[in-house]
Amino acid sequence: MIHKFEKCVCAEGIIFILEKKLKIRARFLTKEYDMMKTKSDMLKTLLPFGNTNIEKFWALKGVSFDVYEGDSVGIVGLNGGGKSTLLNIVSQIIPPTSGELEVNGQTNIISVGAGLNYSLTGRENIIMKCEMLGMSDAEINAKMDDIINFAGDQVIQKIDQPVKTYSSGMKSRLGFSVLVHQDPDILIIDEALSVGDAPFFEKGVARMKQFKAEGKTIMFVSHSIAQVEELCDKVIWIDHGRVVMEGDTSEVLPKFDEFQKTYNKKSKAERNKITHDSGTNFTLEELREANPDEPDRYFSKRLYDKPFSWQTWTAMIFLMYVLVLTIAASIKNKSILFALIHPLAIISIRTVIIFAIVVVAMILAGKLTRRNKERHVMD
Repeated sequence: MIHKFEKCVCAEGIIFILEKKLKIRARFLTKEYDMMKTKSDMLKTLLPFGNTNIEKFWALKGVSFDVYEGDSVGIVGLNGGGKSTLLNIVSQIIPPTSGELEVNGQTNIISVGAGLNYSLTGRENIIMKCEMLGMSDAEINAKMDDIINFAGDQVIQKIDQPVKTYSSGMKSRLGFSVLVHQDPDILIIDEALSVGDAPFFEKGVARMKQFKAEGKTIMFVSHSIAQVEELCDKVIWIDHGRVVMEGDTSEVLPKFDEFQKTYNKKSKAERNKITHDSGTNFTLEELREANPDEPDRYFSKRLYDKPFSWQTWTAMIFLMYVLVLTIAASIKNKSILFALIHPLAIISIRTVIIFAIVVVAMILAGKLTRRNKERHVMD
């Protein structure tokens, strides 16, 4: 694990060195989505000779950064810039297309309605989420009232009603309240405070500051510059999937604010074209050429469901063949040696054809399954 050392000065003027552990290390993270125009596009791409000419969109294009223990990092950027995609990758909810991610600790992500079952009541959701986080029944019962009260009056009044009747703000407050009553190691907040009212935001900020004082690591996404300024010491500015600037809050936020005001003066058509073009005009080869001194592994697509090698397939087919011969030889009262030497005396040509069809079907099914698992669709 990588460490960072910072020189600090206490109130008495004594200088000491503070060691900080690396919590998150991202290197050249990318994320590619398929832009499916119609529902039939998905079906066509699953067929062996189906349509593969699907437009791609790159939500992330080589994002790199380090986050250390106790850091409170804001992620800012325009809508569609890749902020939520990045947080979902860091939270290990979705995998990156390429790049390398190291997370030293358990992540808890808070976003609007994340992980809530809308058919269950608020109270039942609290129990479910706490159990998923490893809490015992006794711990849940001890914290239940605190969680409900922290979520606010609106949630208190509807705590025993289905969550599908809640507003987006109530869902966010409920999810936020559950997670901040845990002992998170790395807390990731995706716009969860933006839908709350002022009193709830103040409570949330106070709890975040408490976590920060305890040395917890926080990553915070918000469109509110004031919120980021109040909560974060460092800021990463992402625009159309790339890191534009990274540094102290006081340095990054003014430049981002100036850029945002200029960008918002453009027409909607101009903004949409910029977003579309930025997502399609990118390749991993381009990223590789721009960073020639970095390891090749950063720039290769990662296969999460790796296909069998030809050696594995050969061994599997041979074993299946031997199994079929063994069963057939047993039925006909012949030895396995005789069956191996004279297979056609044991099994018919029709059986061989059926066996070949089954093997081909297994290979095609494996390819289609893998193809489907590795596809991430942006509707």
